[in-house]
Amino acid sequence: MTNALRRLATAFTTPLFPEDYATLLDPLRGRELRGRVESVERHEGFTTLHIKPGPGIGPHFHAGQFVGIGLQVEGRFVWRSYSLTSAPGAGDRRLSISIKPLPDGLFSGHLAHAARPGQLIRLTAPSGEFYLPVPLPEKIVFLTAGAGITPVVSMLRWLAGEDSPGEWPEVVHIHSERAERPSAPYGEELAALAEREPRYTLVHWDSRERGRVTPESIVELVPDVDGRAIFACGPSELLDAVSARWPQTRTEKFFSPLDSEGSEGGEIEFGDTGVVAESNGTTTILEAGEAAGLNVVHGCRMGICRTCVSTVDEGVAVDLRDGTRYGEGEHVRTCVSVPSGHLKIRAGSR
Repeated sequence: MTNALRRLATAFTTPLFPEDYATLLDPLRGRELRGRVESVERHEGFTTLHIKPGPGIGPHFHAGQFVGIGLQVEGRFVWRSYSLTSAPGAGDRRLSISIKPLPDGLFSGHLAHAARPGQLIRLTAPSGEFYLPVPLPEKIVFLTAGAGITPVVSMLRWLAGEDSPGEWPEVVHIHSERAERPSAPYGEELAALAEREPRYTLVHWDSRERGRVTPESIVELVPDVDGRAIFACGPSELLDAVSARWPQTRTEKFFSPLDSEGSEGGEIEFGDTGVVAESNGTTTILEAGEAAGLNVVHGCRMGICRTCVSTVDEGVAVDLRDGTRYGEGEHVRTCVSVPSGHLKIRAGSR
């Protein structure tokens, strides 16, 4: 719509905008970025959603990036970020994500178990710094653990697809999970890719039998690892160890409070408001405050806009995105952080 036509249309639709009326005809159009769930696949431990995005989100993004998903849960909108598993430039423009629901995870459980075809969801545009550069490195190691496989699936699908950047690099992919063999939803796909593509080697690591992957075990599996580009996604403990050994590693941390031996969660004291709330380690500071009746200042609810940034007065807060711990006097995003023990925080309220 040209500027002149838009001004004319706005004059007739004020106080609304033309986009607000367009939304009545097509719910995917409008000022908010939206998507429609086209199909749902449920596997043991994972739920995969295929989403048709509105016109505000194009087919081009970096393989390995994530999107924000917004849903109304128990009467309010909640946001979480999930890595895309679809490849950029796909002909049908659909985006796909896979959710591994956490025990007591209100949002992940709701999305994994209640999502249905035709459902409208809010989206953010793809973003994130964990993706393959162009030109590609000649040799790569992918290191994934559990749900950390999802962004690498996007990268592999991009390399194997019609929109690939060229010849395959030499790839060794070490994937760790608590299973005898690679499991659904990607096990069969990656095994078939390893048989079809001679420059892709899949190494399955059964962590039940062998324990966690360590830098020493990586050297045994990939003797020339020092000369390779390393991309790793998984729990904080694993990635911290790998980054300490190979500082050039590009990482995407999937921090789960369940990986921290129960150390996260606790009582939250909201400054001088008199409000005290509890978090079990998956309920964020913002969510806990709202559940206790406090109208905490916030914006995007996914750790981007900084509207909710607050000061820690006592105790420790942990960022759920990467496991970073914030102590007294430091600033924390309440929408993506949980307490570790007793926490007193200077959170603003409306």
